[in-house]
Amino acid sequence: MSVFVWQQPVKQYDERLTLAEGLTEYLEHYRLGDGGYTDRWFTLSMPGRISFPVPNIRNRAEAVRFHDLHHVLTGYDTGYAGEAEIGAWEIASGCGRYWSAWLLNFGSFSYGMVAFPRRVYRAFVRGNQSRSLYRSYSYEVVLDASVGAMREQLHIPSVPSHRWGDALKFSL
Repeated sequence: MSVFVWQQPVKQYDERLTLAEGLTEYLEHYRLGDGGYTDRWFTLSMPGRISFPVPNIRNRAEAVRFHDLHHVLTGYDTGYAGEAEIGAWEIASGCGRYWSAWLLNFGSFSYGMVAFPRRVYRAFVRGNQSRSLYRSYSYEVVLDASVGAMREQLHIPSVPSHRWGDALKFSL
């Protein structure tokens, strides 16, 4: 009997798509327009219908492009649970030099620990066994890669194996 029960992410993108094609499908599916990558402001939405405008500084504008590609690669949605999951996955896999990603992900991770603890833990375990695009990838270059090839390159498991080191890192 296993205590670790895996739940598939909400949306699976065809691994034959390029990341550019997957991103287009993602933006259309979640009605995100052009992603707002060049907007001067973005709206930060919090649980409880709280939202406020925040300047879209360069560090965040660059990071959100990779963040959206991570949604494509992992299949996590854009609702509160999905953002908590992608936040946990990105914290575990690393946000590199993108301090804005670390900050925003810790926010979604925090509310996710209260509202969706199992989902957040599973996403963290999956991220701990993966690498992220934040570390050393060029956004323009990865757009031509296939979803499947990039999942493989980043070691993103569709079903991660539970390791005790994951639980230890999570608790820290």
